[in-house]
Amino acid sequence: MSNDIHRPAALDEHPLRRRIYRVPTPSIAAFRTLIDECLFLYITGALIHGRPRIGKSYAIEFLRRDLELRHPKISVYTMRCARSQTASENNFFSALLHTVKHPAQSGASKAALRGRLLHKLRQVADNKGDDRVVLFADEAQNLREIEYEWLRDLHDEMENNALRLFTFLVGQPQLLAQKSVFQSQDKEQIVARFMVEELTFRGIVSAAECAAVLSAYDNGEYPANSGWNYVRFFVPKAYAAGLRIAESAARLWDAFEDAHIKANLDGPAEIPMKYFTAAVEAALLLSSARDSETLKFDGLFWSEMVERSRYVVAQKAGRPMLSAITRR
Repeated sequence: MSNDIHRPAALDEHPLRRRIYRVPTPSIAAFRTLIDECLFLYITGALIHGRPRIGKSYAIEFLRRDLELRHPKISVYTMRCARSQTASENNFFSALLHTVKHPAQSGASKAALRGRLLHKLRQVADNKGDDRVVLFADEAQNLREIEYEWLRDLHDEMENNALRLFTFLVGQPQLLAQKSVFQSQDKEQIVARFMVEELTFRGIVSAAECAAVLSAYDNGEYPANSGWNYVRFFVPKAYAAGLRIAESAARLWDAFEDAHIKANLDGPAEIPMKYFTAAVEAALLLSSARDSETLKFDGLFWSEMVERSRYVVAQKAGRPMLSAITRR
């Protein structure tokens, strides 16, 4: 086999190296199905909940891009619901204006902010040619009751202006408790608009799910339609000799599960996407320098990649992930 490798692009340009790619997970697929069902049946609200740092924000970004590709006429927005000491109507609508890339005017009244927001939503919808507007509310457990009331008012105003708002509340399990409170207080007007459907968002929980995600690296191509999937791009000699990363699913899952058990972490292993992809990225990036026809991803190798992912460190300390390829 020739030692000359002629990749269709430079290694440094690859989306994996730049961390600007997204791969689907079973939970993301379930979320995608829920979105499609809501749009088809005109169900205007759904509640998606999962424990912290499990990959919900990652999923929102994946699905935002996915929606824009599959339904380019639909307006799609993402708002991060910041935690605040007190609820402010001005701040709430200013945040929504920022979300739709239409900054609020300093000193504007509440009515002016609402009107400005509605005008922008109408303008974008008219330009796109679709009356449907999708809003992902990230960290939605931070929303207060009064903010739901303001969101309900916006929902109704949009309907009066022939716009359909579909809101996907994405957050921690406290969202379920908030729904129960609303139901006990007979606030069905909020539940009916924003919380009809529920979905539990989980991390990766089995070798089979590992395989489903890893297959994206064996099949996804860069550049598109080039014949160079992610594995071939980084380890072309090993790929030509038959290496497929999806075949490592059981070994990678065992490595995560063993690390979870040895660290005495609570509950069964449930791997957030950020640490899973960190392990895979480390595997491909580090292996690119030692690519050969005999390169193998064995159990010991994956144990090292799991350690480099900082999964255990982050679960214990609750702090942000460090680089997966930091040299030791």
